[in-house]
Amino acid sequence: MNQNRHSKHQKMTAVRETGFCMIDAGMYLDTHPCDGKAMDYFNRYQQMYKEAVCDYEKHCGPLFLTGIDTNDGWTWTDEPWPWEGGCS
Repeated sequence: MNQNRHSKHQKMTAVRETGFCMIDAGMYLDTHPCDGKAMDYFNRYQQMYKEAVCDYEKHCGPLFLTGIDTNDGWTWTDEPWPWEGGCS
């Protein structure tokens, strides 16, 4: 795997892992909303997720519609999507 593809894979892995932790903690908080440690955990992983998405989009292209810069037109579909090998 070349360095660029390896880097994209690592960045996508960070998005997936931090996203999973955030969602998992959110589900726990649905039933334990007063658990301060869980709230801290959620907040930490929410921030890490935002940073991971930002890092991925900065180097590899947008993951979500919110990451699109339309100053250059509709470039959303210019690169391969992750399931088309865009981050493998």
